[in-house]
Amino acid sequence: FGLDANTYEKSKPGKNQGVVEFGEHYVSKGLTSCWGDKPSPTEYTTYNARTYLQPQLNKAASKSEFLSKGDVNPKDFILFYPDQFEAEGGVVKDNTGDKAYLEDTAFPTLSFPSDHAIISTELAARL
Repeated sequence: FGLDANTYEKSKPGKNQGVVEFGEHYVSKGLTSCWGDKPSPTEYTTYNARTYLQPQLNKAASKSEFLSKGDVNPKDFILFYPDQFEAEGGVVKDNTGDKAYLEDTAFPTLSFPSDHAIISTELAARL
């Protein structure tokens, strides 16, 4: 199943869950993910920040502040039971709508309206 796990590159105890800790958690439940048992903290699926055209100007970020003030994190997963399925071919990320992922590119955009990348993987059933 796919989900926005709302995980972060770096955990802040009591405030947010790090992606490494989330990986440890789903493995403890007998699951794996499209990213494997140990997801990379830098496999970002969000890259956005508030602009000066939105409310809460105190949270707005200039382009140079996206990494420090924005939401640039590995949040999206496809989880499955490894005894039932096997991932084939890796993960495809898309933040363009054209089956491509542009690193260090803020989204949503006029041509890609989501604030999360699309992720996909091929799973083969284990018989």
